[in-house]
Amino acid sequence: MPFTYDALFYVLFAMAITWLVLVWFLFRRLAASHAIKYAEMGKPSLFLNNNMRTTIRTLKFLFTREPESLGDTSLLLQVNVMRVWIVVYTAGFIALVFMVQHVPATQ
Repeated sequence: MPFTYDALFYVLFAMAITWLVLVWFLFRRLAASHAIKYAEMGKPSLFLNNNMRTTIRTLKFLFTREPESLGDTSLLLQVNVMRVWIVVYTAGFIALVFMVQHVPATQ
């Protein structure tokens, strides 16, 4: 892979690790400050209670107006950062797949 593909791969890898940290902080904040909402989401966690149901509820929480209804400005800032982050990450991943798919074969 040329340098640009390698660089994009490593950037996306770092973004994925950062995403996990952001999700961890989100779960901690919800558990501490908004226990009812956290329970409604199924008490998700990164590893112990990570299943399709809690993942869908977490994404629903992120991409609906539920965070705004909690009235927590610091949580809302974090959610907005996560919304942008996942869109940029997804676009970068699609770009990497598309670019690698169109690399001419070398001998």
